[in-house]
Amino acid sequence: MKQFDLPPQGAEELSALLEHSGVDFRREGDRFRFFFSSRGCKWQTVCDCRDSLVLVYGVHPVQVTCPERALELCSELNSRVIRGSFFLLEGRIVFRTSAQLTERFDARERIASALEYNAAALSSHWERLAAGARGAGTFPLNPSTDQGAV
Repeated sequence: MKQFDLPPQGAEELSALLEHSGVDFRREGDRFRFFFSSRGCKWQTVCDCRDSLVLVYGVHPVQVTCPERALELCSELNSRVIRGSFFLLEGRIVFRTSAQLTERFDARERIASALEYNAAALSSHWERLAAGARGAGTFPLNPSTDQGAV
């Protein structure tokens, strides 16, 4: 197979995108860690690159104290999102999106789209995620952000 037929490597494309964007990140092999902020919210984002696949994990900072309620909220929100999924990992609510890179010309755009969708999902459900992590009995809808799917 010729070089131009190979899909781009996610780690190299993500590294170039983050450097170009001025993001302060830490790279550990094919894993990247950095902080993301949007709409007054701040959280850690972890990206794992597996050849041409980039997995994006947005980690909500509130420690889960009631896993049953948090899982209930994750299930509810998963029925609303178009891409990705909410789940529990190591006592935190996490939202995962991904970017499958097939062509060099749009690789960074696909990664940026996965990062942006991840940020939009976390920030638009921020208070509900915090309430769910703490085991709140209800998860109030935010009329400005919870009108439909992200």
